[in-house]
Amino acid sequence: MGETERRDEETEDAQPERLLTIPEAARVLAVPESWLRERVRLRKVAHRRLGKHVRFSVSDLEAIVDGAAQHALAPRRMAHRWRQQG
Repeated sequence: MGETERRDEETEDAQPERLLTIPEAARVLAVPESWLRERVRLRKVAHRRLGKHVRFSVSDLEAIVDGAAQHALAPRRMAHRWRQQG
């Protein structure tokens, strides 16, 4: 069997990526559905529209989580440490 034939068989066997509804995605993200619906309405999170239906792929959910990441800040130096003791 040639490489092209193998790729064709793999494509036929491959399942399409499952898309999640808002309630399903909210459960995966552990957030209220209202929070997710509002972010979709404001177009602040990655999502897909199939007509009037909103769906999320795994990569959309990863983008939402990545976009919500908070970077740690270095501790602020106290102002009195900068002043010279006279």
